[in-house]
Amino acid sequence: MSLPDENLPLASFVQEEMIDRASQSLAQCLAQLPPIVRLRLLAFMHLVEFPDTMKAALEITPSGSMRLILDTEVAPDNAHCH
Repeated sequence: MSLPDENLPLASFVQEEMIDRASQSLAQCLAQLPPIVRLRLLAFMHLVEFPDTMKAALEITPSGSMRLILDTEVAPDNAHCH
């Protein structure tokens, strides 16, 4: 019979601290982005989370430039305000 892992509470605490610091760092990075970039990231996250409510079109020019166009069919309401 083995002894229970005594480091489990410490490991859990360290993991929570790492997640908290990563979240703070990410929030600081996002705060420095221009509003249009934050809006584009939000639209892309919405596409990933709710693909049925978004239309996506990828345009590729002969020169190799790519453009992702995201459009929603959901009418904005208070639930979609960010």
